[in-house]
Amino acid sequence: MTEKFYLADTKPIDHDDTVDNGIEECLHIGSGKSFITFAGAGSGKTYSLKRALEFLKSKYSDDFSRQGKQIAVVTFTNNAANEIVDRIEQNPIFSVSTIHSFCWSAIAGFNEDIRKWYLEKIPTDLAEVEDLEKRGRAGKASEARKRTIVRLTEKLKWLAEPQSFIYDPNGVNSSPNALSHADVLKIFSNFLTTKPMMTEVIINKFPFIFIDESQDTNNDVVNSFFELQDAKSDKVVIGLFGDTMQRIFGGGEPELGKTKPSGWTTFNKEMNHRSARRIVGLGNQVRSEDDERKQYARDGAEEGFVRYFLLPHGLSGKDDVELKIRTIMAEVTGDTNWTDTQSKETAILLLEHKMAGRRLGFDELWDKFSKTDNKIKDRISEGKNTELNFFSHIIFPMAEASLKENRAELMSILRASKSPLLEATALDANKDDPLGLARAAQHAFRDVVSNEKVSFRLVLEVIAEHNLLRIPEKLQSFVAAFEENEAEIEPDQTGARVEVEAEPEERDDSEITAWAEALETDFFQIKNYKDYIDGNSIFRTHQGVKGNEFERVMVVMDDDEAGGFLFSYEQYFGVKELTPDSQKKRVAGEETGLDRTRRLFYVTSTRAKNSLAHVIYTSDVAKIKANLIAKKFARESEIIEV
Repeated sequence: MTEKFYLADTKPIDHDDTVDNGIEECLHIGSGKSFITFAGAGSGKTYSLKRALEFLKSKYSDDFSRQGKQIAVVTFTNNAANEIVDRIEQNPIFSVSTIHSFCWSAIAGFNEDIRKWYLEKIPTDLAEVEDLEKRGRAGKASEARKRTIVRLTEKLKWLAEPQSFIYDPNGVNSSPNALSHADVLKIFSNFLTTKPMMTEVIINKFPFIFIDESQDTNNDVVNSFFELQDAKSDKVVIGLFGDTMQRIFGGGEPELGKTKPSGWTTFNKEMNHRSARRIVGLGNQVRSEDDERKQYARDGAEEGFVRYFLLPHGLSGKDDVELKIRTIMAEVTGDTNWTDTQSKETAILLLEHKMAGRRLGFDELWDKFSKTDNKIKDRISEGKNTELNFFSHIIFPMAEASLKENRAELMSILRASKSPLLEATALDANKDDPLGLARAAQHAFRDVVSNEKVSFRLVLEVIAEHNLLRIPEKLQSFVAAFEENEAEIEPDQTGARVEVEAEPEERDDSEITAWAEALETDFFQIKNYKDYIDGNSIFRTHQGVKGNEFERVMVVMDDDEAGGFLFSYEQYFGVKELTPDSQKKRVAGEETGLDRTRRLFYVTSTRAKNSLAHVIYTSDVAKIKANLIAKKFARESEIIEV
């Protein structure tokens, strides 16, 4: 059987040099040559961006520094921004930021224009919700619509007077003047195309604008940049870098790979410098069902390994089975590191965070928060929840130091956390033994955490009882030392104690309920959660691994355990039929879960440098096997039924 479907052809390492040379030809003020660079997995996208920046620095550094101009590099995430900053030489002519930060910096201060934008937009939104409520039925959806109607009506009243606005990057500020991510992008897109003053400010400040991961960048923002270039092509050069096959977040421009605005130059990077021939070949075959872009492996690249392990749904002892699979991969590849759970060059990719929670042992904790809204879950999955970080970054290290009787480390944590027991007032009140209260509190704390099954609540109670740490406000109502509506006591400037009335805070009932249940679970789950969030485990999510690479990758596909609805590997591999709704969308040319799953499969399949294991839990092993072979995703010898 021909190998053309399975092994990618090879090209010399410098095959894509013509692309980088072509990009440099665009990088001249007044060139009128904005460009889109399509760069698949392992193609060296960041290298091309870095080379373009170095070229511009050598050409314009002195002039731009003198004129106060900069080169804007706009990324999709903070991690991507940090990676670019790490790769380029520090220079004031480079401005690296996320798309949200860039857009906010452009509209900040346009308070009256933002107010008018809302005054035009909210009545339309309000009319749509009121119409839905008239036609809808009673129930939770109706209650949500009614709350939205009240919120929009109150905001309209608030907007009757001039206001100033702030940006809330964390999405936790419910004040009417706080702009969300989504609104910042919408307002920027509108202003860039309708406010000549802002347009002039942008192009005068940034003659060159690079947008990384452009496939995930909000489509309204991308289209506003297209309009900007069309109107000001003699004053600004815009460069987009990305790969439409790696678009896995909502809101991106779906047509970016299929069409382009007139006057833009397109570059295609064809090399994959990362992976072995077999893995590049699989990526090409996946793309053959989509945009048909093809990559080459480097001359001299190894053949590499791809294996598929097919297992029935509902299988018990998955941890043992997956360990056995890694052992088989070690035997197949001759690479014993497959069984090393501490290896930084091995990744096990899971579809949902809760799958990692079960495998790592923080599933009870995660389950309690799984019923909250996506904003809260996202912050927990990103390690950005203030209350959970209180446990993972302060209390857990304290517990470790206490159990090891490392008093120096304990004191260091207490000082860094500004423990009330180390404040001057507390020390002065116990002059005979200033640290007596702190020692007593530490002993009580150690007694509690010595129980490996202690709950979060009991740990919190002992900290509150002994005033060991300042407890975040949302957690205060869960411990006996705090009463929900009691007056708070604070020292005044003279050191006396005075009563001040607590200000009420609007709380999310679902989050409060989740915390009430989560506090009853085992405290030491927090270690496993922290390891996962800090990237100190081999488990990662399918979506979160984009942009990373590893020597060896195992992808676990289990629709039943994931319980999601955005992706379906059972549909993608032909076990389940498309739903009627998805069939309608497909006929209409709209995106379906099948399209999203194909892109996700491409992303996960192209993270490995040398060996790749796909573990597929399915309701029909025989059908999966037949379809893998029919799609040329697998040779028959690469499929193993466990």
